Amino acid sequence: MLEFESGSNDPMAVFLTIGLVALLTDPTTSVVDLFPMFLSQMSLGALLGYGMGTGMAFLMCRVRLEYDGLYAVLSLAFALFTYGIAASLGGNGFLAVYVAGIILGNSELGHLESLRRFHDAQAWLMQIVMFLTLGLQVFPSHIVPVIGVGLVLSLFLILVARPVSVFLTLPFGDLTVKEKALISWVGLRGAVPIILATFPLTGGVPQAEMIFNLVFFIVLTSVLLQGTSLPLVARWLGLDAPHA
Repeated sequence: MLEFESGSNDPMAVFLTIGLVALLTDPTTSVVDLFPMFLSQMSLGALLGYGMGTGMAFLMCRVRLEYDGLYAVLSLAFALFTYGIAASLGGNGFLAVYVAGIILGNSELGHLESLRRFHDAQAWLMQIVMFLTLGLQVFPSHIVPVIGVGLVLSLFLILVARPVSVFLTLPFGDLTVKEKALISWVGLRGAVPIILATFPLTGGVPQAEMIFNLVFFIVLTSVLLQGTSLPLVARWLGLDAPHA
């Protein structure tokens, strides 16, 4: 559930960030202009992702490459190509790649397990590189002035915004209150918000540097508070699984 939430959140987060930056920097842009942009990005992204995923699954079931490692290279090239063609046509590239990945991952492929291991390792490597690269953009002296506001925002997101959104969007189903509480606590913020915080910097938004420092501090607080306390919270709620 959390992986699905994370993957589906990113396309919307990218759209909202680009839209809000356009509203702040272009006086001729209005909120109404965002609706056709939303429809085109999401519909094209989903349709292209489905089409590309179906086509790639068909291709990989029939192509015979000399080395097994080339299937991983082919799938990575396909992901980049899917993003590129979706973005060039006005669709959401992140959504296209996500949908295509779901289609491909649920197909009957002979090399599916090795592809999963490859892309899992690739994903972890990219996260590490993103954190290291973005960390080089931050100066500790610039973080100090935003600690007060950052703590308030971070605690609001952790204790109010996240739990309210979880309980409002999961009113039915088999999930218990304790399980919803755990889902509320594991809403970790990662490298994507920091990357999106660079958009105001490149877009020339006023006080963009303060926004970037705030987002970086909130992500850091989320990782330190929620990330380190996950096992403890799971035990408190009686939802921890015993070690094998």
